[in-house]
Amino acid sequence: MINIKIKLFLLGATLFFFLVLRFQGADLVRSYSPGGIVSLEIAPSAKATSEVLNGFTADGLVTTARQNIFIDFFFILFYSMLFYTLAGSISVRMTGRAATAGVLLAFLSLIAGLFDVIENIFMLLATYGWYNDLTAVLTAFFASAKFLLLFIALLYIIPCGLIVIMRKKITPVTR
Repeated sequence: MINIKIKLFLLGATLFFFLVLRFQGADLVRSYSPGGIVSLEIAPSAKATSEVLNGFTADGLVTTARQNIFIDFFFILFYSMLFYTLAGSISVRMTGRAATAGVLLAFLSLIAGLFDVIENIFMLLATYGWYNDLTAVLTAFFASAKFLLLFIALLYIIPCGLIVIMRKKITPVTR
């Protein structure tokens, strides 16, 4: 069983790096990149990637973009472990398909982290001019797949987590 302190540490670290990314990357939100670095993540073509990167270059933000990507590697570690831990912890308290789904989603949370690492590598290469239509599509694919996997995991973690919490509150503790 995972200790609540570990879950709280992972949650705290995830929130910390989320806020660091938001504050550090705030300047990346521009007319050519309304989503900040996410605009580069989901750019579907070399042309779209070029537009974002040319904007970053013209505004002197390429270094900021690279720093944001490097910080994201820390964020990946913590959010993927948080989702893995939560889904896994919930799954052992469930039965049947809900338990099986939790195990699967715990594993898929780690896959989402791997997809984020691959996406970041493609984005870093792009900031050095190493991109084309294929790498842009792959970056957008891995970003989209990551977001989808994490969304599905949240659809499990929130309701099933509430069920687990409610069961604890309702069920008397036996000693």
